[in-house]
Amino acid sequence: MAIPAVILLLGLLLAAVSAGVAQIRVEEAARSAARTLARGDDPDAVAQEVRRIAGGEAEHTVEPGAGTVTVKVSSAVPGPVAAAAGLRVAASATLALEGPR
Repeated sequence: MAIPAVILLLGLLLAAVSAGVAQIRVEEAARSAARTLARGDDPDAVAQEVRRIAGGEAEHTVEPGAGTVTVKVSSAVPGPVAAAAGLRVAASATLALEGPR
């Protein structure tokens, strides 16, 4: 009876670590994509940057503002336990546009 409890605990711990790593990846993807847009690069470069950092399953949106740009990135947490629970992580980053406006 103790072995199934240990396996369940191990699965939950691995899901928590996986969620932490996924959160860091979407945060970095949001920051990098916002920097890309703030420099004036094209939207295709933003999508490529998000996929490169957060993975191919990540989704992103771009919200332009008055002299700023906000990028929101979200992704499902990988792994069977996280998938069964439907866990997702999300992050956003806002930066001022560079150069002439």
